[in-house]
Amino acid sequence: MKKLNLSINMLQLQGACKATIKGEECVVIRLAKSRAKPHQNGKVYLNLEAVSHKNGADDYGNTHFVVEPQTKDERESVSMRMPILGNGKEWSNEGQQTQSASTTRQIPRAQPQAQEPEDDTSDIPF
Repeated sequence: MKKLNLSINMLQLQGACKATIKGEECVVIRLAKSRAKPHQNGKVYLNLEAVSHKNGADDYGNTHFVVEPQTKDERESVSMRMPILGNGKEWSNEGQQTQSASTTRQIPRAQPQAQEPEDDTSDIPF
């Protein structure tokens, strides 16, 4: 089975910015400025494309880059290029040995044992 391991800079998304909400740092996507659009079912979908490098893997082993999809007009316009959000490496687990449940060694768990108090303070509530 082949898979892509992707790393995405979420602040590169259209309409994304950092914010502090209830004391915690967050990434917020302003829907009015993004390509993510609310669906009639109340969910918000973000479409991304993983595009393979034309010349194979780069110096870091990345075989793909991730962008937000463009409209036909944006693709045809040379001046309009979407930023690269991240990179990805294609990998495969084919040929690797897998362990089946029958060959996995079970490690027994240690059972807690009751301990006798060393002195006669067992009636103290703390």
